[in-house]
Amino acid sequence: MRQDLRQDLRWLRLLFLGLASVYPLYWTAQFVLFFLPESLMGFWLSQPIRVIGLSYLQATAVVSPHAAFSVQWEALFFALFFATLIVGLRGDDYLTGALGIVVLGQSALLPFVNSMRAPNAPLAEGVAGGLVAFVLIVFGLYRILSCVGGLNLLDRLAILSLLAVLPQAGLWLAFRMAYPFFGTRFLLLLLVPLYLGAAVAAALPRRIAQADFTGVPWTEILASSAAAGLLILAITLSSHTMHGLTSGGPASPVHQPMVESARLAGAASGMLT
Repeated sequence: MRQDLRQDLRWLRLLFLGLASVYPLYWTAQFVLFFLPESLMGFWLSQPIRVIGLSYLQATAVVSPHAAFSVQWEALFFALFFATLIVGLRGDDYLTGALGIVVLGQSALLPFVNSMRAPNAPLAEGVAGGLVAFVLIVFGLYRILSCVGGLNLLDRLAILSLLAVLPQAGLWLAFRMAYPFFGTRFLLLLLVPLYLGAAVAAALPRRIAQADFTGVPWTEILASSAAAGLLILAITLSSHTMHGLTSGGPASPVHQPMVESARLAGAASGMLT
């Protein structure tokens, strides 16, 4: 009985870590893929940054009059760069680091999917970039399993679902309930590649014979929870300050910045369409 209780608590630790880390990892990925590249490019080319959107969803920037590279390849390059940086610093030895690689791959994949919907879009380019981003997702999920193991295919798939799939589904459904521009198509584009990647990663040959949950420390859960809280607080204060400066009146809830961010994101990154 005591062993079963410990096993259940270990599964809960996986779920708690996923719930605590999914939002700060998602927002950070949006920042480094869709704000940082354009900002650096603007400074390098001495061009003004025409649009900056800051909200609970993401931060976006667009160089005026135009960017030097298409946004999907720009995002993919930075996703690969930061994923390599995580691996080089051995951050993928931690579950949050491996999950960060997964979120980077997800964020880099969506612009390629959206670009293929454009008229006369080069299909080969979209497929090639999307495939690289999907491989990045699978690699991050594989690194998660390298940290916690898994007895068999179903066990490994359950682990990935608890840590990566279910927390994201909860986050996107919460946004879907709060903001109507989160359509069903957007949710599917986020979750279907993630679940397919989890199935592929779980099916890959494993060297670990049994599950090892020692890599799910409470300190990592608490640190992720603190990061999420601080991020939400910082965005709330920034949004209220910007609203007060633009309206000249007292700060109010940030529904308008959220809607504006969705419009800008659709134009700048192809994420929220």
